[in-house]
Amino acid sequence: MPSDHGTRVPRSHGDVEVDERPSVKAPSHAERCRTLIAGARAATLSTLANDPPGYPYGSLVTVAFDGGRPLLLISRLAEHTQNLERRADASVLVTEPLDRHAQPLAVGRVTLLGPCRPVADAERDGARATFLAAHPDASYYVDFSDFAFYRLDPVALRYVGGFGRMSWVTAEDYLAAEPDPLASAAAGILTHMNDDHADAVLAYAKALAGIAAATAATMTAVDRYGFEIAAATPAGPKAARLAFESPVSTTDEVRKAMVALVREARARLA
Repeated sequence: MPSDHGTRVPRSHGDVEVDERPSVKAPSHAERCRTLIAGARAATLSTLANDPPGYPYGSLVTVAFDGGRPLLLISRLAEHTQNLERRADASVLVTEPLDRHAQPLAVGRVTLLGPCRPVADAERDGARATFLAAHPDASYYVDFSDFAFYRLDPVALRYVGGFGRMSWVTAEDYLAAEPDPLASAAAGILTHMNDDHADAVLAYAKALAGIAAATAATMTAVDRYGFEIAAATPAGPKAARLAFESPVSTTDEVRKAMVALVREARARLA
């Protein structure tokens, strides 16, 4: 169940008043979790310490994902592995790159909770291939006798997408969701629109997002369903989300959808 803060909802682009329009399609929190972990290569593994007993013990680990489940290659010499041998209860925290936002707490993150156990011998070859695809350098030590693959099977997830966007996500919804197909291209799309088509972004804000008083606008996020805008107005910053006519999956489809929307926006302004 979402537990968003009040009506002024700061998003990742700063403390702005957001136009929350429930009819505008947006990724579910389960989809946002899958998108976030798709690019992750490191995580914080928390286990329960043996000495002193019961305290959470956090450690930095490299991670790959097997159908959305965190896959670890860890040594039995490590404290976290010894903790897992005694008690499998664990969590894995994955965050967006910390340099993506000026404010650290605006960074999206997801914590996956569940038992973390050794991968069965029959599944080791598959786990090995999955992990090495994400971490080719691990080939140096993957076959050391003290290393083994562990996999966390999530029973629940806590998603925080920055200020004011958070919820518990069920394992079933998370495992059934798919990452956004534009995730790897999103940064380039935003840079292109903001640097080369600032006039179009402002037109989106004025004509389509209902921010008629906007004096400047920036596109802050884009996904298969649409995009988000932060606008400057005499009354202060505001933000809104706009939807594509239908979901997109390629940069060419994004371009066509953006062109169609800017034509509509300019027609309305005219």
